[in-house]
Amino acid sequence: MIELGRLKDGRLLIACNEELPADILRVEYYRDQRLFSLVYENDEEDGDIMPIEIPFEINDIIKSSPNIMVIAMAQQGLTPYGYQVPLVQIGV
Repeated sequence: MIELGRLKDGRLLIACNEELPADILRVEYYRDQRLFSLVYENDEEDGDIMPIEIPFEINDIIKSSPNIMVIAMAQQGLTPYGYQVPLVQIGV
């Protein structure tokens, strides 16, 4: 499960219930396709493209966000961990 949310202070949040394969370096947002991609610090790991297309209404929020919170292991009984990483926007 992967979910996109917004914190009370306005920052974007990506939450998933799985462990990530490596530390995240940045999140890329492809504006034309309206998709997020997680880019890992470990060069051996390929990036993960989130399997959901972002609704048009969220575009303005994304455009004004310089960074994003990523939370992994976000389910009951597990200790979550997270990152605040740059949000790199690609496209026009």
